[in-house]
Amino acid sequence: MTQHFDVVIVGGAVTGSILALALSSVSEHKMNIAVVEKFTPDYSTQGGFDARSIALAYGSLQKLAQIYPLGGGNLAELVYSFATPIQQIWVSDKGHFGKTCLSAQEMKLPELGVVVELARLGEKLNALLAQQPNIRLFCPDSVSQLHRTAEKAHLTLASGHALSAQLIIAADGIQSQIAQGCGIETLTLKDYGQSAIIANVKISEPHQHQAFERFTAQGPFALLPLGEKMMSLVWCVADPTTLMAANDDDFLRAMQQQFGWKLGKFQQVSKRFVYPLHSQKAERHTAHRLAIVGNAAQLLHPVAGQGFNLGMRDLFTLSQLLGQAFQKGEDLGNHPLLCRFEQARLADQEKMIASTSGLISLFSCQQLPVQILRNLGLIALSHSRLARRWVANQALGF
Repeated sequence: MTQHFDVVIVGGAVTGSILALALSSVSEHKMNIAVVEKFTPDYSTQGGFDARSIALAYGSLQKLAQIYPLGGGNLAELVYSFATPIQQIWVSDKGHFGKTCLSAQEMKLPELGVVVELARLGEKLNALLAQQPNIRLFCPDSVSQLHRTAEKAHLTLASGHALSAQLIIAADGIQSQIAQGCGIETLTLKDYGQSAIIANVKISEPHQHQAFERFTAQGPFALLPLGEKMMSLVWCVADPTTLMAANDDDFLRAMQQQFGWKLGKFQQVSKRFVYPLHSQKAERHTAHRLAIVGNAAQLLHPVAGQGFNLGMRDLFTLSQLLGQAFQKGEDLGNHPLLCRFEQARLADQEKMIASTSGLISLFSCQQLPVQILRNLGLIALSHSRLARRWVANQALGF
């Protein structure tokens, strides 16, 4: 027997979960939503010192503050309950004189953003989903068949469940199977020739809620505050082989040499993960009875931590449009509505993809005139409050 929903979200990780709660909130918890997630999360093995984390910009937190699930306050309050605030971001060019600092105090904000453990965020979102009577979670489960007619989208799950909906939303991550199944290709925009090493590091001195983005010849080296004396590391290098093979002591020594002693001694490093870096984008973000969000829509270089925050703006716009259509009794999968979503988000997406790629090109270039130019730019930023506020506004995700 087919189970009927207003919307089916394929992908129940952080993006899909937040989107489901946002849709429920804007519809006053009346929209009937299904979430299909392939993997059962094991939070006991994902947390602690090895936990991977994510930075949420202040603009993303403002959007989370507008999402009210049943059984609690808003999502921003939930995040703040276990997040580490970022009060300052130091930006520098290794081996050169240029540097600047973006400050929450100067922006007259409580913080520039926060850092959260993905496992803790996922666990709390999962618990909230279970409390929503209008959201049905199919997990572990996956889509084995997808068929779209003029009026509906029909899905058959691996478990045998048959679902129908006015709209399918692909939130199933990089190389989305749902997008591919609907004939939408994922285009690689640029291979950066870099890999990101992700880990957590214990430090000897308090971080005082400072974040650091240091550009090197091989790629950015970023540290985000996480816990009282812990930092989340994103180290982009051309070839990660040696660093990944090094023992913990040698890895920490290499980190110390790269960064210096501003945070004291790097004392302990967690399990390391490595990811090749490239940018990609789905050739379209909508199709017949389909919308695509999150990493399924676009994947950015991690410089400045903008990828997830861009995805947050996408899903917030989509939830607002769908909420308005639902309140009017309109078809949630109709073509004009999906076109409005795609057009509303296009300029921001293109600007953010271009700016992150441009930053990498600018700071990777070793030609002397370019080095001088970018350091003069950093010095100008350090002396101009107006320029710093403009740059901070871009990073805040408003």
